[in-house]
Amino acid sequence: MTNEIDSLKNILKQNNKDIDIWIKLGYAYIQNLEYIKAIGAYNEALKLNPEDAINWHNLGYVYYEIEAYDKAIIALNEAIKINPKLAISWRELSSIYNDIENFEKAIETSKKALEINDRDECIWTNLGSAYYNTKQYDKAITSLKKALEIVPNLKFTEKVLKLAENAKKAKFGSKF
Repeated sequence: MTNEIDSLKNILKQNNKDIDIWIKLGYAYIQNLEYIKAIGAYNEALKLNPEDAINWHNLGYVYYEIEAYDKAIIALNEAIKINPKLAISWRELSSIYNDIENFEKAIETSKKALEINDRDECIWTNLGSAYYNTKQYDKAITSLKKALEIVPNLKFTEKVLKLAENAKKAKFGSKF
């Protein structure tokens, strides 16, 4: 990956206004786990084209990876402002809201993502996790089962599903 990074940097020495190269460099840095450098590359690309929703999403993703949640939320919201149909950004937001335990926002953003793409198992898992954490066990079970219909054998999804089913049994007895 270092050779690719060096090559991209050499191209930018000749023309530092090439958005595509800045984006490729950001991606290469992500692959190399050099997140701070990836942020720099994506910011350079955004200086050249601040209306690129995917680039804002990529920046949000990197911030999420380094747990800079506030910055990730800002970048992802910018992506959504530019392209409200960008389901992947809605999904990423729902993941962040689950991680920071803002489960109502996780539910809200998951639902918006599902309006755009209801075949994404990660969104269904995020929604199911948020429902589980708000003790809405029936909704959690339904959402998690939908995730497993799309991609069977997802270990995390199966784990949360089992927790939700056990919590429901504990709450209502074995009659469910």
